[in-house]
Amino acid sequence: MGFDGYQAKAGMTGQALQLDDAGTDMDGVSSAVRSRTSYSYDDAGGDDAASALNAFVKAWEAEAKTLASALHELGGKVQLAKKAYGGTDGLVRTSVSGVSVDDASSPTVAPTQGGRSSALSSY
Repeated sequence: MGFDGYQAKAGMTGQALQLDDAGTDMDGVSSAVRSRTSYSYDDAGGDDAASALNAFVKAWEAEAKTLASALHELGGKVQLAKKAYGGTDGLVRTSVSGVSVDDASSPTVAPTQGGRSSALSSY
């Protein structure tokens, strides 16, 4: 349904779901990493290596949680933006349908303000 060739489409649902799905994937990464946060001397080949590896894995888990949270948040915000645009498009559609034009073939003269005509009067 369009008006003079204009058609409003809110097509952001797919992108919002993709962002949320990516966040769910990162949740899985975080869970997988969490199970490996305590390497021992035998696993890493030394106390210093085990300590460094454990710190690295904990940092990686924290990063995965942060990324997952950010992706879920972005997906939610895209979904909210879609709803806001849909509502605004509906208001514009309602306003446009309420506009009446008496005679579109004769140009109207722009009113003057303060003794000056509008710069847009030639359009």
